[in-house]
Amino acid sequence: MHIALVIIGGTIGMAVFLVSAQIGGSLGLQRAAWAFAAGCLILAVMGSLTSHVGATTRFTTYQLCAQAFGGVGAQLVNTVIALSLIGWFAVISNTLGSLSDFVFSRLYGWELPVPVYIAASSAAIVVVTISGFRGIDRIALWMTPAMLLLVVYAALGSIDQVPHWNRPVAGATPMSFSAAVSAVVGSYIAGVIIQPDYSRFARDARHAVGAAFVALGLCFPTVMFLAAIPGSALSQVDLRGLLLAMGVGLPAFTLLILGAWSSNVLCLYSSSLSMSTVIRRATYWKVVVTIGVLGTLLALVDAQTYLVNFLVLLGITIPPVGAIYLVEALLLRRAPQTRVAADTNALPILPTQWRAVLAWVLATGVGFAVQNGLLAISGVSSIDAILVSASIFLILNGQRSVFFPARHLTDA
Repeated sequence: MHIALVIIGGTIGMAVFLVSAQIGGSLGLQRAAWAFAAGCLILAVMGSLTSHVGATTRFTTYQLCAQAFGGVGAQLVNTVIALSLIGWFAVISNTLGSLSDFVFSRLYGWELPVPVYIAASSAAIVVVTISGFRGIDRIALWMTPAMLLLVVYAALGSIDQVPHWNRPVAGATPMSFSAAVSAVVGSYIAGVIIQPDYSRFARDARHAVGAAFVALGLCFPTVMFLAAIPGSALSQVDLRGLLLAMGVGLPAFTLLILGAWSSNVLCLYSSSLSMSTVIRRATYWKVVVTIGVLGTLLALVDAQTYLVNFLVLLGITIPPVGAIYLVEALLLRRAPQTRVAADTNALPILPTQWRAVLAWVLATGVGFAVQNGLLAISGVSSIDAILVSASIFLILNGQRSVFFPARHLTDA
């Protein structure tokens, strides 16, 4: 139950408002519902598998990636995950600045440029992250029911105003169904990849798998659909414009600001930890400051404008990472030594596994080809990237598959 609440808490935040409104506005609520269901089903299946691996091996995500990709490969994976979190930091910072401008102009009459709010809030988040954010995770957990109530309130208050359930919002950016599904996948795929960090503490694999599937396969698509209703009802895909049109008032804006604040502290903290495994000589605070500055610069160029493209990028490049380490953990290395290494938290440092890197690169290329209409496998780029990466990696390592005797972890 605790794992399910952690996952649900990670999916209910600023991101769900931004993503759902854009997809609902671009596809219409009827097609958007199918896109939410398909994307969340992909997340649920992968999340269940990564949870199973974490619960059975007790490996961290970094250990699983190191086992599949080797030392340099794992650092490359961590870099990509860190970049995805930096992108989210920029998107949320941009929205945070816009919401702060609204609140402070109404409360105190301040008329400051939005970039000032972006820079000031980002600087404060950097300071909090460096000094330690004890309690911020608890705040995020307590805010989950408040955010959920806001989603339900907004949906119920606007559902009667939906003009057409199967038509896009006028002026919304066109989007293909494949891009919408990949965007849904990209909205939480980083969380799915790092799921072993939580599920390894689960009582058993059955509970970990059930929690992941319920949270991602049932709760997440429901929340996304509810969050998409107000935008379609009021013909607004911009979050600030949507809230103004709804007339929800300062309390809702303040709640979203607090949610954005806690989300960005966690994004900055997680991305800094990921990059610390890559840039080992740099001190933690320098990594935090560097990432904070980079994320702020991206926010200042209106990162929210590129949200869908960013999510599609994540939905194509990151799923193969999970597919590859799942194949490695479930099919290629089932020796008893795996359990011993996990229990002692001592995983041998392996050389770079170029077969895994090659499978990742090729699968990402196939995903982009499908997205741009150059190939047609399943028609959904995220699914194709997963299937291709798993297939290529399994073929390249055919002599080590589960159908042959497993080798010791130190074998190259």
